Amino acid sequence: MSKRAKASLLMVLSAMSFAAMQIVIAKSAAGIPLFEQLFFRNLFAAGGAYISVRRQGHRLMGKPENRKLLVLRSAMGYLGMICLFYASAHAAQGDVAVMNKMSPFIVTLLAVVFLREKVARYQVAALALAFAGAAVVSNPTFQSELFPIFVALLSALFSGMAYTAVGALKGREAPGVVVFFFSACSTLLSMVIMIPDFVVPTLVQLLQLVLIGLFALGGQVTLTLSYAMARASEVSIFNYSGILFSMLFSALFLSQPVKASSAFGAVLVILAGIVTLIGQKRAEARGAGGDNIAKLHKTIYKKL
Repeated sequence: MSKRAKASLLMVLSAMSFAAMQIVIAKSAAGIPLFEQLFFRNLFAAGGAYISVRRQGHRLMGKPENRKLLVLRSAMGYLGMICLFYASAHAAQGDVAVMNKMSPFIVTLLAVVFLREKVARYQVAALALAFAGAAVVSNPTFQSELFPIFVALLSALFSGMAYTAVGALKGREAPGVVVFFFSACSTLLSMVIMIPDFVVPTLVQLLQLVLIGLFALGGQVTLTLSYAMARASEVSIFNYSGILFSMLFSALFLSQPVKASSAFGAVLVILAGIVTLIGQKRAEARGAGGDNIAKLHKTIYKKL
């Protein structure tokens, strides 16, 4: 199997792992408070990242000059997780997955707004498809209520800002350090917030909490390995398989039927990802570049 094929498979496994995590979040939400779920979600990731950083000999808290970006990544990522966990507990999982995949398109908008860059035609088409898909899914007359869908979209917004900070840190900080800083901060903050409403879990609930952490860790590890084996433009499209896994798992384990509106919205968002992939490859072939996302990363790094 080629490296590209392995990277693609790992990306699919990552998407499946995160989709499974969403299901367990929804199953345990009735008896376990949100911040207690968040604590276990980040605890395992922090432990895994700690071992990785120590083995590689990096500073646990990163380089001093990168501290502001690490804090920004952690703050935006944590807000994104809060929104994702809330939405997963109150909306159909397929709808949540569709809205969460809006992240790269929101990042494109951020690049345009902050840099006033001219958007390529393929990016305009992708944005139109993506937001049309989001509009279809968010229609309150369909499967999910409007508010949790809006919160899921907020999750995509915060995640987009977090990944923009990650992009700005690329080449300047080890990936393990970025993951540890975020996971450690999220674990400690969740622990403090969860104390007043802490619920002693039953054996089944404890298993669910452990599964949330393990699925999150598995999704993160396979995602990182995938990007290490191949270029993001070659494998990122496979991350959209998470929408299909979320719809399948929610039908199997939560008895949430896939409505036509959700399926149509998912198709539009996946098409937007395909348009973006094709457009990027053609731009690279022409040597046009046009990577306003990378420019946004550099701009944020300079300002911070």
